[in-house]
Amino acid sequence: MANNPFALQAPKTLRTSGKSPFGRMARMAAMALNSEVVWEDMDRLDPKDPLPQQNPLRKIPCMILEDGSAIHDSTIIMQYLDAHDGRNILLPAPSPLTFAMLTDATIAKGITEAAFNMVYEIRNHPEDGQPNMEYVDAQRQKIIGSIAYFEENLPTTDANMVSIKLAASLGYVSFRGQHDWEGQSPRLGQWLKEFADKHAF
Repeated sequence: MANNPFALQAPKTLRTSGKSPFGRMARMAAMALNSEVVWEDMDRLDPKDPLPQQNPLRKIPCMILEDGSAIHDSTIIMQYLDAHDGRNILLPAPSPLTFAMLTDATIAKGITEAAFNMVYEIRNHPEDGQPNMEYVDAQRQKIIGSIAYFEENLPTTDANMVSIKLAASLGYVSFRGQHDWEGQSPRLGQWLKEFADKHAF
C-alpha cells in the first residue's frame, strides 16, 4: 500500500492505448511501484470517448484520480505515482541528482518523440509519397545522437524515471525499424537485456 506522504488523491485509472510508447512508460512505472491504479485501454478516435474533457490536448496517457481530476503526460504521471507511493523509487528526493535524472529522462523520452515525428511525417503523405525528408532525417539524427549519449552514459538497471523511459524508447525505435541502434551501441544493447531480465514488464 502506498505511503502517500503528501496526502495526494489516489490514482484510479490509467487511460492509454496498448500501442502508445508513452503509455507504456507510465504502465511500467506503475508496475515498478506495485501501484493499484487500473489500466484502461482506450481509443482516441472514438468520438464518444471522454478524453477531450479529461485532457484538452487529447493526448495519452491520461490518469484519472479518485476525485475525478486528471493528470497528463507520462513524466508527470510517473512523478505523481512516485510521490503517492512515497518511497522515492523512480526519483530521489529533490537534489542535484534529481534534476540530472529528469534531464536524462527528457532525453530518453525525446527518442520516442523523434521516432513518433518520423512516423507521422511519412504517414501524412500516403498519396504523393513525398514526406519532407530533411525533417525526417533531422528526427533520425535526434535519435542517433540521444542513443549515442546513453551508450556513453548508461543508467542503472534499477527501475526509475530514466531507465523506464529509455527502455520503452529503445523498444519503440526497434519496433519501428528506424535505426539499427543495437549494432552501433553494444553497451546499450547489453544494458537493455539486463534491464529486461531484471524486471517483468
